[in-house]
Amino acid sequence: MSDEIDTSEEYQEELSKMVVVCNHADPDSVMAALVMAAAIAATGDQVLFFVQPGAARILAKGGLEKYQGLKGQPDPLDLFSAIQVLDGRIILCELGLPICDMKAEDLVDGVEVMMASTFLFEAEGAKMVFSY
Repeated sequence: MSDEIDTSEEYQEELSKMVVVCNHADPDSVMAALVMAAAIAATGDQVLFFVQPGAARILAKGGLEKYQGLKGQPDPLDLFSAIQVLDGRIILCELGLPICDMKAEDLVDGVEVMMASTFLFEAEGAKMVFSY
C-alpha cells in the first residue's frame, strides 16, 4: 500500500463537487437553489445545478425574470450568471422539455439537457447535495 496522496485533477474535481437540485418553481425553492448554487460556485467548488421537470420553466428564455424584485432577495439573473461565469454546470432533466412543451432552443444559453440516469453518473463523488 502506497502512502502517496492522489493529487490528480480527476481526484481533486471529485473532492470539490457539490450538487444543487431544484424540484419546484415556487419562489422560495428557486431562489434558495440559486443562492446555494452561486455560493458553492463562489467558494471554488464545482456546482452541478440540476433542474427537475417541476422547475423546468425557470430555464426557458425569460423564465427567471418573474423572480426579480422579490423582497429581500438578490437578482436571480445575477445569481444564474455567477453560476455560469464560475464554471458551474446548469443541467435540465430531459423530461422537462416534453412535460413543459419546450424545445432545447427555448432554453437559456449554456443549459445542458441530460437524462436523470446520466446525471447520476455526473454527480458521482459529490461531497454534498442540496435539494429544494
